[in-house]
Amino acid sequence: MNSTHSSNTVANQERTTTIVKRKRFSTHWRSGLLSIGLTLILLTSLLPTGHAYADNWTTAVNGIEAVYDGVASLESVIQLENQQTQTLRKQNNSRLQIVNARIKDIDKAKLAALKTAVTQTEQKYAPLFSEYGELGKQAAAARKQKNTKKVEVISLKRNKMKAEVTAARTEIKQKKAALTQARKETAARKKTVKEALAPVQTVKKQITAENKIISTYKKSRSAARKSYHAAVKRGDAISAAAYLTVVYNKLGAIHASQQKIYNWEQQITTIIKTAESRL
Repeated sequence: MNSTHSSNTVANQERTTTIVKRKRFSTHWRSGLLSIGLTLILLTSLLPTGHAYADNWTTAVNGIEAVYDGVASLESVIQLENQQTQTLRKQNNSRLQIVNARIKDIDKAKLAALKTAVTQTEQKYAPLFSEYGELGKQAAAARKQKNTKKVEVISLKRNKMKAEVTAARTEIKQKKAALTQARKETAARKKTVKEALAPVQTVKKQITAENKIISTYKKSRSAARKSYHAAVKRGDAISAAAYLTVVYNKLGAIHASQQKIYNWEQQITTIIKTAESRL
């Protein structure tokens, strides 16, 4: 009990630390978002429409610095979020494996004992049933031979065994009925736990779909980053600013998607807890 309490305390402390870190980074990111947003608006207005290229070039260079810092900040946030999500997912998957294993083991010992009882009881009375059945065959053969004396002697032996045979059959029937009922109850318990876990698959599908969206964002970000570096090499500050803006926007989209995924992983944690309470 002390070990369990200690591990739960540590786990709760880790979760609290994680939440604090996420809030801290989120607050930090939002605090810079307004100023960067204004910079992005300014940079967007610089995209060439006339011949004020030189002035726009200088302004773009100045604006790139703010956006560059925003990109670096977002990348740090995204990296932390990804680590936290991976940790939570690993914990969820581990707990899912444990729950699924425990579902298979529900009443396992009880059912095994009941099944063994049926088998042992059948083996116990097997000689009795064999003898009773053999006497029946002998009586049938004597009737065909019209040997009344033999039929009556065999019938006396068989009728003497009848009560014992009936009791044995009743005992076996009761033990089989107990096993059947236990199997039904076990199946019902397993069904309840599995139903509690069922939403996990739906949430995992949402996560998979969102990860595909993130992959699309990452491709666009990589392409924009490549174009940004090419523009820097050309000395084209205005194009560089535009491409860096795309990088920043895609990072923001990735950040939003990762927050969704983390929240879904938290939902999975809650679902697993519900299932565990039904074991």
